[in-house]
Amino acid sequence: MIDRTAYLTSLIGRPWSRERSCWALAQEIELDLFGRILPDITLPDALGWRWMMDTIASHPERERWCEVPPPPVPGLIAAPDGALVAMARADRAAHIGVWLAPERRVIHCDEAFGVQIEAAPALRAAGWNRLRFYEPVTD
Repeated sequence: MIDRTAYLTSLIGRPWSRERSCWALAQEIELDLFGRILPDITLPDALGWRWMMDTIASHPERERWCEVPPPPVPGLIAAPDGALVAMARADRAAHIGVWLAPERRVIHCDEAFGVQIEAAPALRAAGWNRLRFYEPVTD
C-alpha cells in the first residue's frame, strides 16, 4: 500500500514539462492512488490556451466522467477523493487537477510553479474562478 502523504509530498515542486503537464500529473495520480487509467494526450508543438480548452471540452475521455453537482451550500466541495478538477478562468476549462478530499486540496501542475497542492480559495485567488469536479461514471 502506498504512503499517501509521502507520495504527494514527493510530487510537490516537480517542474512542469511537456512530459509532465497537468494531464500527465493527473494520469499519474489517478493510476497510483486510485487505480484508474487515463489515456495519453500528446501536446502539440504550438501549445496554447485555445488548444487546451478545445481538448478538455471535446476529448472522448469526458464520456467516462460525470460532473459532480455542487452542494447546496456555496463554497463547499462534495466531490469524492480522486475527482478530476477542470479549472477555468472564465467559462471553458483550460487546466486539470485532481481533488484530494482528505486534504481538502487540488493537486495540479502549471508551467510557472510546477506541482502544487492548493485549496479551492487559493486557486480562485490565482484566477481559476470556475472549478468543476468530475467523478468516474459508474456502470
